[in-house]
Amino acid sequence: MTVLYQTRQATLGELGNLSGTVVKELYQYVSDLDLLVCGPQYWFYYGVDGRPDTRFTLEIAIPVNGHIPTALLPYFKQIPYFKCLSHRYEGPWQGLSEEYAKMIEYINGNGLNMNGIHSESFLNVDLNSPENNITEIQIGLS
Repeated sequence: MTVLYQTRQATLGELGNLSGTVVKELYQYVSDLDLLVCGPQYWFYYGVDGRPDTRFTLEIAIPVNGHIPTALLPYFKQIPYFKCLSHRYEGPWQGLSEEYAKMIEYINGNGLNMNGIHSESFLNVDLNSPENNITEIQIGLS
């Protein structure tokens, strides 16, 4: 899938500061460039280890379609298919760590190997009533 994205260095504790600002910037680019949004926002985590103060690379991406200006190519890329364990989580994001723990327990208990890619697809975001959030968690497998 073709995505418009931004990369940041972050810690788990800093994610709340990025959730509104980066996504708004990306949607503004989508509007300004007359692109079509083709799916939910994705957050890709590289080098995350579950500790709140560990710095990791975060890519926030929105799938798009349309004419991509060559001057802005560093902000677009193709996200290839990756094999993963996927789980749909409904509720406030504070509960995501428990879901990750269950998924990792399943991976370890079934002899599977993680490849270092962790992703979340935000299917519904409700900042006023977080119990309505719907997030698809994806843990990459090798």
